[in-house]
Amino acid sequence: MTRNIIIVGGGVVGCSAAWHLAKRGLGNITLVEREQLGAGTTWHSAGNLTWRPDGDRDAPVLYMFDLLDEVEHESGLEIGWLRTGRLFVARHEAALASFETQAAAATARGFESHVLDPKAAARHHPLLNPEALVGAWLNGSSGHLDPSNLTAAYARAARRRGVTIVEDARVEGLETKGGQVVGVRTTSGMLAADIVVVAAGLWSRELLAPLDIALAQWGCEHFYVIADIGEPLPRETPSFVAPADLIYGREDVGHFLFGCFDEGALTLDADALPDPFAFTLLPPNWDKFAPYFETVAQLFPAVRDAPIRQFVNGPESFTPDGHPLIGRLSSFDGLYVASGMNSHGVTLSGAAGHIIADLIAEVPCRFPAEDYAPERFGEKSGDVEWLRARIADAPSGYYRGTNL
Repeated sequence: MTRNIIIVGGGVVGCSAAWHLAKRGLGNITLVEREQLGAGTTWHSAGNLTWRPDGDRDAPVLYMFDLLDEVEHESGLEIGWLRTGRLFVARHEAALASFETQAAAATARGFESHVLDPKAAARHHPLLNPEALVGAWLNGSSGHLDPSNLTAAYARAARRRGVTIVEDARVEGLETKGGQVVGVRTTSGMLAADIVVVAAGLWSRELLAPLDIALAQWGCEHFYVIADIGEPLPRETPSFVAPADLIYGREDVGHFLFGCFDEGALTLDADALPDPFAFTLLPPNWDKFAPYFETVAQLFPAVRDAPIRQFVNGPESFTPDGHPLIGRLSSFDGLYVASGMNSHGVTLSGAAGHIIADLIAEVPCRFPAEDYAPERFGEKSGDVEWLRARIADAPSGYYRGTNL
C-alpha cells in the first residue's frame, strides 16, 4: 500500500526532503507551508557553502556540490551558484597554525588550497588590509548561492516528480492514534498521514510540544549587514571568515555583506514572534553588533565610512551542540524531524533530505545520522532554562570550534 507522507515546512530543508523522498518513490508526498516557500528563515540566509576536510563540512558539502547541478537540471531553474573560494583570515598565529593544518589536509586530498602571507591575501580581496592579519588560507572549494532560488528549484523538481505543495495552509496540530501518527490538521482541512516529517524551522518545537515532545532547539537573533563600499566588488571576490573573531562576509551584488556569530546570542521564543512572520526581520541591534563591526573595520577599513544598505536581523534556530536535529522521534511511529539547523540550513539541506529519505526507506544512511539524532539530549530538552543558556553560547562556540 502506498504511504501518505506529509512534510510540514516549506523552507530549504523541507523542500529538499520532498525532492529526496520523491526521487526514491517512497509514497504520496505532500508538503504543507504556512505562508510561502522559503518565507521563514531560508530567505535571509547568506547562502554561503564551504567545504572543509572534517566533520559535517566534508561529505555533506561535497554532496551539495554534486546536487546543485542535478537540481538545476531537473528543475530548469538557476540557483545562482558562484564558486569564489574563501579566505580564512588569521589575525593571530594560533589561528594561522590551525588554517595551515586544514590547508595541508585539503592539499593532500587534491583540493585547491593555498596558505598566503598578508600581502598575497590582500591581492585576492581589494578591501582587505594586509597590516591587520598575519596570514590566510585560501580554500578554493567555496562559494555562495541564492537560498530562495535553491528552495524554488528543490520545490519545482519535487513537483515534477509528483509532490503536492500546499502554501498558505497553517498546520494546527498532528493527529496520533495508538502510538502512530495518522494525520495533520491544517487550516485547509485534515490530511491523512502514515509518515510526518516536521521541518518547520523556528516553529518545530512549538508544533511538537502538544505531543509532549520537547525538541532541543531554540531561536536566536542572528545579524549581518550589507554595506555600499563605492566601487563594486567583483563577483568573483572570495568570501572571508575570521572564526577566532566570529565574523564572516562576502560580495553581494557588488556590495559587501558581513556578519557575526556573536557570543551571548540573544535568544527568543518563536511563539512570541509577530504573526504572521513571513519574509520578516527583527529590528536592527547595533549595540550587539558594534564590537564585530569594529573587528571587520580593522580588516576591511572601507566599511567605516560606507553607507549601510540593510541591517538583517533574522531569527534562526540553534541547538546546544551546534548539530541539527534530523531523524526519527521515538514517541510515535512514523514521526520524523529535520530542524535546528544552526544557520547552516542551505549547507546541510542536501544531507538532511538524504538522511530523511534513507531512514524512511529503511536503508543504511549515507551520512552519520547518529550525530544528528534528535533525542540525543534526553530529558535536558525539556529544561527551558538549561536550553536557553546553552543555546546562547552555541552560535559562537560551534562557529569558532568548527572553523579553527
